Amino acid sequence: MSANTMAKFLHYFQCFGAALETGNWDAVGDTLTDDARYSVRGVPFACEVTGKKAILEAFKKSTASFDATMDFRLLEVLSMIRLGPDRVRADLVSGYGRDGIGSATAPVSIEVEAREDGIAELTDIYDPELTAPALTWIAANLGDADPSYL
Repeated sequence: MSANTMAKFLHYFQCFGAALETGNWDAVGDTLTDDARYSVRGVPFACEVTGKKAILEAFKKSTASFDATMDFRLLEVLSMIRLGPDRVRADLVSGYGRDGIGSATAPVSIEVEAREDGIAELTDIYDPELTAPALTWIAANLGDADPSYL
């Protein structure tokens, strides 16, 4: 099922990008199970969120307070690897910036576990050492931007 899990993640990823553009998060919700879990590790805004509705609210909060304040946003899948029959890891590069200020990038990995009814677990994993320069840049240049989910 790992190929199916990869397909589910790529569909979620596409829906997430569309939601950033339109503000409609229904399609993202359709990719998640009702009891889905979302967690973020390795950054000051680390969190754990359980349940589709709570996850969607967390996504809305973070993207409204961070992504929507940017002139530039990059989130690109670099590779995917099978971790188990229903689990994959996608390695990505993320970047954000504003005209006149500049931008910063950082790597992030997303581990995904899926069931037949959708994605049951999403975990964003940041390497603290590799993310530190981007977090320092954000703190120095984007005091009004808040990436936290809760």
